[in-house]
Amino acid sequence: MFVSVRDFTVMWVSYSNLFDGLRDLGVNSFELYVDRSLRTSRYVDMGYEVNLGFDVSTRDSRVKLKRMLEDEEAKVCAILVENDFSLELEGEIEYVVKACEVASDLDVDVVRVNAVMSEAQGYELRDYVERTAYAVKECLRRCSGLGVSLAVENHGTIANREEFLTGLLDNVNNELLGLTLDTGNFYWYGYPLSRVYEVIDKFAGYVKHTHLKNARAPAGSLEVTRKPGEVEMAPLYDGDIDLTLVLSKLRRAGYDYDANIEDESLGFFDGKDMKTVLKKDISFVKSVISRL
Repeated sequence: MFVSVRDFTVMWVSYSNLFDGLRDLGVNSFELYVDRSLRTSRYVDMGYEVNLGFDVSTRDSRVKLKRMLEDEEAKVCAILVENDFSLELEGEIEYVVKACEVASDLDVDVVRVNAVMSEAQGYELRDYVERTAYAVKECLRRCSGLGVSLAVENHGTIANREEFLTGLLDNVNNELLGLTLDTGNFYWYGYPLSRVYEVIDKFAGYVKHTHLKNARAPAGSLEVTRKPGEVEMAPLYDGDIDLTLVLSKLRRAGYDYDANIEDESLGFFDGKDMKTVLKKDISFVKSVISRL
């Protein structure tokens, strides 16, 4: 297992250049965001806009990026796309397929994808499962031979539901489909803390990629079922979720890939403090991995 970090997170703490940031942080692996144009010129998350400047829209540009990665002694652990299978499916499928082609050309094994991100009137759980499963199967069919896995993130009010993820994995039943385990999102969704650990145990064998987050629930509500969003994000080393326990569960399940940092609490800090917290996150995760 190794430490990596989202490209957005590096730029969010005000590094002027991604690779300079990675060097200063002591990390050589990152998750690369790719938009629908197969460029990363502009990305907005957490109310903050970053400009990465990468272009992977052509084979030539991908060759150029591979050379840059080699020169910088850096690697991409996963491609991140912001698809949404609640939208018109053909366009979303095409977006994911193109991202898989980018991943293959960059020797990246995993593309992090969303499921259905918006609830629809009249839809039941099985409808969300069937719609996402259809899209995923079509993506995998079109990408057959690339050897790239799709890793659906537990994200939002649908894909954080244990029964949705179970239904999707059972329906698709393909070793190239797995999960991007977001360690904070089950808690964000409202599962009690002990239930979070149970759900992670259940899906640990399907994890292909991670987003490491932490959060705090209001006092007295760690073991209470809450509404989505009734937590405050926290540094990785300072929240309710025992990430040492979580990473241990993944290791026991055979997971040996990225521990990819996505600290959404950084927005609570100012300027230099953001970098300090991120560096403490990295030191903490490295220490955990060294003891597994």
